[in-house]
Amino acid sequence: MKRLIAKVFAIVFVGLIGWTGFFAPAFAEVSTQPPGQAEVISPDGEQYATRQEAYEKATEAANDPDGLDNEYKKDLKIFKQENPDQASLIEKAEAAVEKVIGD
Repeated sequence: MKRLIAKVFAIVFVGLIGWTGFFAPAFAEVSTQPPGQAEVISPDGEQYATRQEAYEKATEAANDPDGLDNEYKKDLKIFKQENPDQASLIEKAEAAVEKVIGD
């Protein structure tokens, strides 16, 4: 009897999971724009007409020796503006070193 109840419960459970998965795509967001044509806004507020333009800008920054450093500084500045109460790992390490050295 316990086996029969367990089997029925398992079948109902698997059926319920399958049934809910069947309706899940109905909640997906549908875009009317062609792929790659959406306007791209980077975290630092720069706007690009297409993803391709944003990608080209990112590859230029990656190929430039100072480009990645500049992008990191921009991102760090944005992070500090959004999270003024959170110190970065480097700042925490500097504070710990100053405590140990007694500078």
